[in-house]
Amino acid sequence: MHDKKDVVIPVIREEVQADAVPKITGGVRVTKRTESHDEIVEQELRKTHVEVKRVKTERVVDGPQPAQRDGKTLIVPIVSEVIRIQKQWVVTEEIHITENEARETVQNKVTLNRERADVERIDEAGNVIASDDGGSDDSTLSVRQSSILQKRRRISERQKERKLLAGSGSLLKNPRIGD
Repeated sequence: MHDKKDVVIPVIREEVQADAVPKITGGVRVTKRTESHDEIVEQELRKTHVEVKRVKTERVVDGPQPAQRDGKTLIVPIVSEVIRIQKQWVVTEEIHITENEARETVQNKVTLNRERADVERIDEAGNVIASDDGGSDDSTLSVRQSSILQKRRRISERQKERKLLAGSGSLLKNPRIGD
């Protein structure tokens, strides 16, 4: 098929394919706990009691009488028919019911619950590298600083990989590997 004068020289080309492989470099652990504390709650209470008093009267009236109020006192007339020379209504007794109100301030101990969350940033080995106890804004700085340190470590690891690839004599000298 080929002429003896034809020489076939294969042309070879190497290609680089860089893939990103997920690597766990750390994480965040959140721990919730419930704390209880006691507080004194002060509340004004109203107590009402009534005083019942019977008042004797002998007042003549025209017939049964309705109950009536005199300030805080409810007066309930009790009538009876009495035979005399003529028949007439006589209030023989009144029942006076007086409402009295007393106020007092009482204190009770009330238990209140509150949840708190501790946030810890951990490295790939599970070691705590930063924590936030939820108590101050300074913890945000420590978490941010640890994030910067992790980025610097990853950059340093990439630079080491590039040097290894460059020193291995490989034709793969693409500066974008590992970026």
